[in-house]
Amino acid sequence: MRVVVVGAGLAGLHATELLRAAGCDVQLIEGGHRPGGRVRTVRAPFAGGQYAESGAEWVDATHDRMLAQLHRFGIERLGPGEQWTTIRRWIHRNGEMLSPEQVRLADPNVYDELDRFDGIVEAAAAGIADPACPQLHAAAAALDAQSLADVAQQANLGELARLFRWRDSQGEFAEEPSQVSLLFVAQQRAYHAAHSGGRTVLSHRVAGGFSGVAEGMAAGLVGVISYGEHLIGVQQDADGALVHTDRRTLTADHVVLACSLVPLRSVQFHDQLPPALHAAVHQLGYGTVTKTSVQWPRRTWPAGYATTSGTAQRVYEPTVDQPGETGILMAYCGGDGGREWATLVEAERLALAAGEMRAMHRIDSEPLGGFSRAWSNEPRFGGSYAVYRPGQVGAYWQVLREPWGRVQLAGEHVAACTGYMEGALESAETVVARIVAAG
Repeated sequence: MRVVVVGAGLAGLHATELLRAAGCDVQLIEGGHRPGGRVRTVRAPFAGGQYAESGAEWVDATHDRMLAQLHRFGIERLGPGEQWTTIRRWIHRNGEMLSPEQVRLADPNVYDELDRFDGIVEAAAAGIADPACPQLHAAAAALDAQSLADVAQQANLGELARLFRWRDSQGEFAEEPSQVSLLFVAQQRAYHAAHSGGRTVLSHRVAGGFSGVAEGMAAGLVGVISYGEHLIGVQQDADGALVHTDRRTLTADHVVLACSLVPLRSVQFHDQLPPALHAAVHQLGYGTVTKTSVQWPRRTWPAGYATTSGTAQRVYEPTVDQPGETGILMAYCGGDGGREWATLVEAERLALAAGEMRAMHRIDSEPLGGFSRAWSNEPRFGGSYAVYRPGQVGAYWQVLREPWGRVQLAGEHVAACTGYMEGALESAETVVARIVAAG
C-alpha cells in the first residue's frame, strides 16, 4: 500500500513511522529543510549552551504519547514542573512589579473573581461525556455561540482579574477572548480532567529541547523524507490518488495531509473539497504567537511567570532549570499583541522585549543575544496552533476528523488534545489505524 504524507512535523513523522511498521510504502514530503514543524528549539544565539523553544515548550504528565517519545530518545524532563491550575503570577503594571500576595492586597477580590470565571468554564466542561465529541454536549450550540469574553462579563471581572484572563487567553489559545469558543475551552478542560484521573498534573520542559524528539524520529527516516518539496495539488478517484509537488507527481493509495490547514488553502484539489470541509479548511481559526527570547548576563529576576499590562504580555524564564549564571527571558505575545509584534522586524521585536524586561525587572546590563519568531509570518504554518472560534466547534469539529475519500487530515487541529504535541501524535495514530483498516 502506497501512502504519501505531507508535513514532517510530529504528526507526519509519527504517521510515517507507523505506516512503515505496518508494511506500507511511504513517501514523506516537507516544504521546509528540517523536521519538527512548530517544534523548534533555538540554541545558536545563546551563550553557555543555553536554549529556548521558539515553538512548543511543555509536556504534561498526562501526555503519555509524548512521554513515550522522550523515553525512546533518552530525553529527560527538567525541574519540579509547573502546576498550571493553581499558578498565581507576578504582575507588572504602572511601573511596579507586584508579587502574588501584593496582587491580593491591591484587589482583595481578584482571586475570587478568577475562581468565578473558572467555575463557569468547569460547569460547561462537566457536560462533556466524551472530550473527542464536544458537539454532543446537551447545550453545545449555546456554549459554542459564547466566547471567553462573554464568560468574563458573566463573572463580572474587575480590572486585575480581567487582565489576567485576557493574558491567559492570549497565552493558552493565542487569541483574544472574544475569538475563543466557550465550548472549545470546555472541551479542552474536559480532556485534561479525563486524563488526569484526579492527579495533580505537572508540566515540564525537557533537557536539550523538544527538537530532539523530531530529530530522533527523522534520523530513522533517511531516504523517506524529501525536504524543500512543496505540495501543489491533489487529485483522487476510485483507483488511487495523485500528489503533485513542485518537483514531481506521486501516486498513492492514501494521502495524509499532516500540515497546518493554512497552506492547504492554496493547494489545488482537482475534485473540489465538499462544501463543509472547504469551509473548515479555509476558516478554522489559528492563534497568533510571537515568542521573543533575550539572554542576559545574570539572572536578577524573581522566579515565576510575570503578567504585564505592557505589550510583552507575559514574561518568564525558560532557562529556570538550565545551569549557568546567564539566563534567558521570554516575551510571549498572543492574539492581537502577537499580530502587532509580527509586523515588526526581528531586531525591533528584540529591542522592544529587552526594554520591557529591563523595566519590569530593573535589569541594568546589556543583552547577550536572542531571537524572535512570529508564527503568523511563516507561510507553511500561518499561525501557532488551532483555536476554534465561536460557532466553529459545531460547524467544523466533526468534518475535519472524517476522511475525504483517500485523503486524511492529521495534526493537532484534528486531535482531542488540540494545540499540543500530544495531539499531533494522537492524530497520527488515528489516521494510520483508519488507513490500515481500509487496506
